[in-house]
Amino acid sequence: MSDNRPHWAQRITVERNIRGWSQQAAINAMRLHSDRELPDDASLLRQWKRWEAGETIPGERYQALIASTFGTVTRALFPLAGHRNGNAEVASVSGMETLEIVNRMQRSDVDNATLDALRITVDRLCSEYAYLPAEQLLMEGRNWLNRVAALQTQRLTLTQHREVLTLAGWLALLIGCVEYDLGDRRVSEATRKSALSLGAESGNAHISGWAYEMRAWAALTSGDYRGVVAAAKAGGEIAADQSVAVQLFGQEAKGSYR
Repeated sequence: MSDNRPHWAQRITVERNIRGWSQQAAINAMRLHSDRELPDDASLLRQWKRWEAGETIPGERYQALIASTFGTVTRALFPLAGHRNGNAEVASVSGMETLEIVNRMQRSDVDNATLDALRITVDRLCSEYAYLPAEQLLMEGRNWLNRVAALQTQRLTLTQHREVLTLAGWLALLIGCVEYDLGDRRVSEATRKSALSLGAESGNAHISGWAYEMRAWAALTSGDYRGVVAAAKAGGEIAADQSVAVQLFGQEAKGSYR
């Protein structure tokens, strides 16, 4: 049977079920994220049931609390009307909404259709780098990276395992860039190294090349011009036949000139 509830109501239910929480456990967790006293359990439980049923949408304050409870940001669960809806975009291409992708990822056997939908999701996240608020993109990226990482415990073919590592590598690159933009240089460098490792493990020279490009850019913005040249050359050796080689060559030229 089709589920005609609003997307946010379905998402709340899925996020709760993924964690193995009862509705009571969900409101207990929500209390931990509130800096003000909430209604008694009976009232709050009735309200939660209405939210999951899609009978009423939570107010702004509760939207923020629910998002915090599930480790995400408000607009990831409750997108503004008229704004770009990433879930709808992924569904239009893959035929699956985020809810179905997440549900499928919980199965012991992951099929190729799920990986295809996941690939589209990762591509969508990377394309949002230019305009989505950094904090939101960082949280969504980390959530998806955790989900992808969990797939390694599932029964995968060798090809699927390599695909999972590749998706994790692209997400790590995205997260590292956002961390750098937010000024967290130490964490960004650790994430970049993880992406480099994932690129090597998956045999994806494109990911490895971009990981070196990130290093070159960080060195350039900090005035370490020898570091720029070293990183660009190392990346060029690995990804000479990839499109990122053009970017690496440009970084090497900038470092050499300066």
